[in-house]
Amino acid sequence: MPSDVTEPTSDGHEELSGLQQGTLSLPKALGLAVVTFSPVLMAATAPALAGGVAGANAWLSVLAGTALVTFIGMAIVPFARRYVVSGALYSYIGHELGSKASAVAGASLAVGYATGVIVCLQVFGVYAGSFIATVFDLPAANGLGGQTIMWVLAMLSIAGFAIRGLDTSTRLSIGLLFASAPIVAIILVANVFTDGFTFSEQFNFGEFTLSGFFFGIVLSATFFVGFESSAATALETKNPMRTVPRLMTLVPLIVGSVGVIATLLSVPVLPEIADATATGESPLSAMADNAGLGALAPVADLFLAIICYSVVLGFMNYAPRVWATMAVDGMLPKYLAHVDGKRHTPVRAIVAIAVLSTIVPIALAGFSGGTPLEVYTHVAALFPYYWVIPYVLICVGAIVMLARRHELRAGMVFVCVIGAAGIGYVWLSAVLSPTGTSLDAMTWAAPITIALALLVVVPIRMQFNRRSRKVQSEIPADELG
Repeated sequence: MPSDVTEPTSDGHEELSGLQQGTLSLPKALGLAVVTFSPVLMAATAPALAGGVAGANAWLSVLAGTALVTFIGMAIVPFARRYVVSGALYSYIGHELGSKASAVAGASLAVGYATGVIVCLQVFGVYAGSFIATVFDLPAANGLGGQTIMWVLAMLSIAGFAIRGLDTSTRLSIGLLFASAPIVAIILVANVFTDGFTFSEQFNFGEFTLSGFFFGIVLSATFFVGFESSAATALETKNPMRTVPRLMTLVPLIVGSVGVIATLLSVPVLPEIADATATGESPLSAMADNAGLGALAPVADLFLAIICYSVVLGFMNYAPRVWATMAVDGMLPKYLAHVDGKRHTPVRAIVAIAVLSTIVPIALAGFSGGTPLEVYTHVAALFPYYWVIPYVLICVGAIVMLARRHELRAGMVFVCVIGAAGIGYVWLSAVLSPTGTSLDAMTWAAPITIALALLVVVPIRMQFNRRSRKVQSEIPADELG
């Protein structure tokens, strides 16, 4: 029977085997990464999220988030040039900082990846529900029953595509991105010419607050966080030590640049569409109505639902590979480590994440009773916090790794220190300067769930280590030599 894992490396860390080699070229790898961390979705959604807490100066939060994540990407580049992995950050941290650091990072990432799929699925529900409610006059589409049907049907098909393989997912995702982008651009530009649009007020900092600024970074970072997940497909990428490092800087720069421009074009009209979004209408649809393009409102929702579908599909190619790698390494149940011999995909991990990511939003929506956009906003605020620990560790790890090899330079120290301090302070600022809204609860939900994940992960890891030692002790000494 073929093995599901590789031989352990010299540091004891293991990667998946059985994945299809050389599937992704640089254009395909970049396309899948950009679709997953979609500039189109960011342009349509991030301004409303960041603007709701940061006000007229929301563009500054998006710009700061772009710079911060780009610095973290630069800190990851030295790892991507040296290691070909299937566990992205988890693998990198394990290689350089050891098992204890990787256990903490793994607990955070295990929950974080599941939350990422949930966030993507929820925002799909926001736009799909808005489209159905508008076009077919079915407001129930924005209710729990309607959202549940959409989530289940979407995830069933997405899991099917993810199981079929990266090539299918990549082609479909990139095609959907190009189909949806023009509509979003037209609506955003049209709002500039509406009555009352005051571009210059965004550069008036009289109402600027640090709490709003940092919480704006958190909400805009939802569209960046996990960008390094494309490293999880390194084993399936052509020339990975050349391709993956490029992705680490290109993806945040592309997504962030679009986000800053879209925020500048959108925030001035947010007060005009507040009543519409409060009733469950999507921000982009409301902006289309506000710009006199009412006919495009349902079209915009349809195309955004399509792009959200592709975002979920992209993330469902990354997250299961990380989970499966953790299972190989004894962080999650061994059952999840299996790679299907025919399809070359981690089918069990895909199914597990698909089921979990469908059940959780249904439970959240039923418990809270809020609109799809309200529930999504809270989970979106929670999502970036799961990457705080891994991003801090990867910045520390970059310094350690380069210092060991006598390759550390002042520029990299600056990048790593700013990246680690910046992402750490994003969480700390939310503690020190709460917004006074229900979003503040997300600040504490992250560390609590990470602690709970450790209660699950650590016993699994301990049992795995005991079994490994037992196996080693049963191997004859001459074979070990």
